[in-house]
Amino acid sequence: AFNEVGEESSYVRAMHSAILPFVESVHDLIPSSYFRSFCDKFGFSFCATYYNALIRLKRISEAGTQQLLLDVYNLKTLLMRLPIVEKGSNSSKHTKNSTIAPAMYTKMVAKQTKRIETLLKLVGTPTDLLIDVFKTQWVGGTAMDLQVVMNLKGMKRSEQNGIFEKLGVNPATLKSSNIMSEQMQALQEKVPDVAAKVNSDLNQMRQKVDDFRKAFR
Repeated sequence: AFNEVGEESSYVRAMHSAILPFVESVHDLIPSSYFRSFCDKFGFSFCATYYNALIRLKRISEAGTQQLLLDVYNLKTLLMRLPIVEKGSNSSKHTKNSTIAPAMYTKMVAKQTKRIETLLKLVGTPTDLLIDVFKTQWVGGTAMDLQVVMNLKGMKRSEQNGIFEKLGVNPATLKSSNIMSEQMQALQEKVPDVAAKVNSDLNQMRQKVDDFRKAFR
């Protein structure tokens, strides 16, 4: 549990130490065109996995939301650096200072991390302001999204029903949706984690490079 907010969490520093050298080694192994695709897939998968990990938590305290917002900011900064990591830099601290990440990649990372930040901000919102803030902050948000927020806030079922009634939503209609959500979550847990997926993509890229080289021998 979080009692106070400090610097970024230790897991964030561990990710920095592991991800940047890994991305550098990938950049050394594959052509620039493949590397761009690799960054796109890695960035999207990373954000999706982080979001799914958050919504599976039982509860996040107010201090916890503030700490996680700080962590997400640092992770977003890390992701923004990936496409501009230099080949053969041999150091996780070196990126191309004269360039910026591709606009489409930057937009994608910003969109995915904003989704995470919105979730955390809503969890940290006082209950009496939740409806108004949810409507303005989560554009296109559904009753299921709101329920996820309330679950993470640790709200009782009776409190959640009161919020839904104010919105004109019948809580009973969400039961079937919850069953489907649980089934989807069970399926997601069977999917390989991000590292395995990235490793599979990397192996495919290596094979394509090898085939390309053999064609000109």
